[in-house]
Amino acid sequence: MADLLQMPKSRREREEEELAAYTARWLQLADAALSATEKAQKSLELARQEQERICRDIKRRLDNYAKAGGRRVKKVG
Repeated sequence: MADLLQMPKSRREREEEELAAYTARWLQLADAALSATEKAQKSLELARQEQERICRDIKRRLDNYAKAGGRRVKKVG
């Protein structure tokens, strides 16, 4: 019933609503892009940390091999 009594929206009101909807949509898109960028950044950081861990492990194994005089070092435990 209240809908029947409302005055038709002016052109300016319609344009303001359209602009608000357009702005909201672009903000959603920007937020989604930022989320994807943040996820990619976190993935790259995890990959870098894993790469550093592997490099440290290889260096440790080479150092142990050199200390053992070229013999394979057996793990104890």
